[in-house]
Amino acid sequence: MTDEKLKVFHLDSERTFRGGERQVLYLIEGLKEKGVENFLFCPENSHLFKDVDVKKFPLSMRGEFDIFSAIKLSKFIKKFKPHILHSHTAHALSTAIIGKKLSGKNPKIIASRRVDFHIRSRKKYLQADRIIAVSNFVKKVLIEDGIPEEKIDVVYSGIDLADFVNLDGEYLKKEFNIRKDEFIIGNIAALTEQKDHETLLKGVSHLEIDFKLFIVGEGHLRKKLERLSEKLKIKDRVIFTGFRKDARNFLKIFDLFVLTSKWEALGTSILDAMATGVAVVATKTGGISEMIEDGISGFLVKAGDHKDIADKIIFLKKNKSVRDKIIFNAGEKIKKFSIKNMVAKTYQIYTGLKIL
Repeated sequence: MTDEKLKVFHLDSERTFRGGERQVLYLIEGLKEKGVENFLFCPENSHLFKDVDVKKFPLSMRGEFDIFSAIKLSKFIKKFKPHILHSHTAHALSTAIIGKKLSGKNPKIIASRRVDFHIRSRKKYLQADRIIAVSNFVKKVLIEDGIPEEKIDVVYSGIDLADFVNLDGEYLKKEFNIRKDEFIIGNIAALTEQKDHETLLKGVSHLEIDFKLFIVGEGHLRKKLERLSEKLKIKDRVIFTGFRKDARNFLKIFDLFVLTSKWEALGTSILDAMATGVAVVATKTGGISEMIEDGISGFLVKAGDHKDIADKIIFLKKNKSVRDKIIFNAGEKIKKFSIKNMVAKTYQIYTGLKIL
């Protein structure tokens, strides 16, 4: 490495703010401390564009082949001469590849892969210099899709444990009239097919205990899920909060965190729950088993098995000592998933490209 400052363009095409976008924020902040000059390109109407304090430029990246975004990016590449184009989404990777070609420059391309379903274009991902998989499971999927193993690095998502020290949920107890004797089950996730809230609702419909279920998040399935809760006769026990900026504070009022995803590359909401000291029940899918050791740092169930979910909830409700042990073990496990590690490993990948 020379004394020249490393310049990185970060590209993210998402308009919503979910786990992946939070990782982009963490990464930019961490890289800044290492002396990296960061530039962010994302849709102007996205939460990420509004929230990040960095040199940023609006880029719509609508679809796989948004030539207008690529042309715009190419001009910035010519102007700032970045060493790396780090695409954090699939559409962003397409824009990075086309923008690089149009610019006539030769920055390295890094592609983050945060989802565990199969890639649509092997050719596209082969054009990246390195691919960062968010879990070993995602790496396995990429290899199955024909990506050479030596091209892939695994970097787990990171969380800042300090973010969870001063969380406060007391005001939420008052806001939602929570009684001391109620068992509070929580879920924080977008209301999409992937998160499979239908199975969660069916699971809690079997419970014969005094409980409340908080579903924190927004999505196109909300009306359908609200109708299902009414059909299952649990409408009075289920609270759909919608999007909440204070979503993490809800973790302080949960007795149990349940995630019923059909697929999940990793699942950073699980990490948040573990860091807050909430026992977790989650589906054994994607990279979740890399965070949770079944029966030790949480409980795993088969995706779609609402009866098993109900059984695990009842067991943990009745066995607080087991719940406490799981919380302790999860607290030790979570240390592996720090922001510091995520930033350090990503920076190591950057410098391993030998571009300075």
